[in-house]
Amino acid sequence: MDLGDGLGMRRLVVGDAALVVEATGGESAPALWGPRPAGPYSMDEARDALAEWDREGHVSLGVLRDATLLGAVGVMPDRPGSAELAYWVRPEARRRGVATRAVRAATRWAHETLALPRIWLEINPTNEASLRLAERAGFGYEERLTRHCREWTDDDPDRDAWHDCLIWAHTEDR
Repeated sequence: MDLGDGLGMRRLVVGDAALVVEATGGESAPALWGPRPAGPYSMDEARDALAEWDREGHVSLGVLRDATLLGAVGVMPDRPGSAELAYWVRPEARRRGVATRAVRAATRWAHETLALPRIWLEINPTNEASLRLAERAGFGYEERLTRHCREWTDDDPDRDAWHDCLIWAHTEDR
């Protein structure tokens, strides 16, 4: 998919592990790109993560400029007709419209190619950048889920911290 300004988006595969390692090398904290935060990635972790996307029936779309991975959008079907979208952009590419373009394109692709009428985002209420992105990308606020999202500070969910999440959705008719 052509996103304009030299940006393209395509499905990431296991062979793209080196791109993921390089792209996440500058991360100071794990990024929430899929169902669980991760990164910076080692080569083995990147291969495993990309293989897991396929096994789970999810799709990871990489945003690239030339041979540089700038970010990724994950499409994670959760039930018939619905999928969660998660996204990540490398630190030096943030605040340049990359995520907005990628989320718009992935949303359109999921509606058209996967025939999903509903795409949704799960956003931490304190994440102002993601809230603005949701609005710019045409998503509408649906609801607040109390203590629904994990902080991922502990592998054991019973010992982990949880925070509220805001659900924003995009439907085919928006």
